[in-house]
Amino acid sequence: MRVLEIQTENYRNLEVKKQTFCDGVNFIYGQNAQGKTNLIESIWMLTGARSFRGTKDADLVRFGEDFASIKAKVFADDREQEIKINFAEGKRKAFLNDVPQRYPTEIIGTLRTVLFSPIHLSLIGGGPEKRRKFLDAAICQLKPTYTALLIRYNQTLRQRNSLLKNQPEKNLDFLEILDTNLSRLASKIMKNRLDYMVSLNAEATKIYSEISMDRENFEIKYVSKIMKVSEFTEEKFEESMLEKLKKSRETDFKFGFTSFGPHKDDLELYIDKKPVKNFGSQGQQRSAALSLKLAEAEILNKKFSDPPIVLLDDVMSELDDLRKAYMVRKTKNWQVFITGCDKTALSMMKSGKAYEISGGKVIYTEDF
Repeated sequence: MRVLEIQTENYRNLEVKKQTFCDGVNFIYGQNAQGKTNLIESIWMLTGARSFRGTKDADLVRFGEDFASIKAKVFADDREQEIKINFAEGKRKAFLNDVPQRYPTEIIGTLRTVLFSPIHLSLIGGGPEKRRKFLDAAICQLKPTYTALLIRYNQTLRQRNSLLKNQPEKNLDFLEILDTNLSRLASKIMKNRLDYMVSLNAEATKIYSEISMDRENFEIKYVSKIMKVSEFTEEKFEESMLEKLKKSRETDFKFGFTSFGPHKDDLELYIDKKPVKNFGSQGQQRSAALSLKLAEAEILNKKFSDPPIVLLDDVMSELDDLRKAYMVRKTKNWQVFITGCDKTALSMMKSGKAYEISGGKVIYTEDF
């Protein structure tokens, strides 16, 4: 899987005119605010996901312009394909091989990428929503149908929360319908998450062991407020959640939100049986985050027998030499995009091409 060529129009500050890239390491360097992260973001957007920076689609269009677009030639599923995304009037429209898609999310699974940026270094110490988002995004690329399931769950959750906030008369008949639908969808989300956790735990613990040179044991646990995951079946979970929702109705009406469900779950990470969040050093937390992201990449690689594209946005400067070297070895022979302020990190790279970015323009400078 590779990005062969990309071009942008009015996308943030980028001025990319049919820029080609190599199959190995593509190192993009330049001063701050020149467009390095914008370029990484544009590649990420081609997966069908939203901006990893939390930006609204309307804000991706250059100030003063009416529209923006990203178009790329990619090699995916053993053939060359074209992906295009247009942004206009606060909305986006996706095209795959010139065929318009009903929804932008329908291109998910065509181009598979794994992104590692400074925001992911807070995966360990940050709130549960960051870890849930990581888990769901990873599953979406592995199983694109999971995207539709998440959308339906979140729509139903918003309906329930709206009812809790805005209808003090308590429309219990409609609430019964929402609770039943929410519990059914939640059980399917849990099945997907727990299935993925088996692979994630296996790959991440192996990777962490390699990084720590077998000095520490790493473990990930999924935590649900509904039931013990060791006892999970879809039927039991659906019944348990429905019961929890009924018992928590008075509290939910009081506070205006739904107290139970997969939207409240978390991943707990341990090193030698101790919570990394509370007891891990900065180095251990970064190794844990690196293990999660590389495990995500390895799962995709094994599932499709084709490594995903790896996007490393300004993280090499945050890692010590040991972790940098491991990252380089692990992604050997994969297409990788790395950003940095200067060419210092090139000394650790095996081979590839370097590009300087200035004022949104990407200029090839050298092979290395």
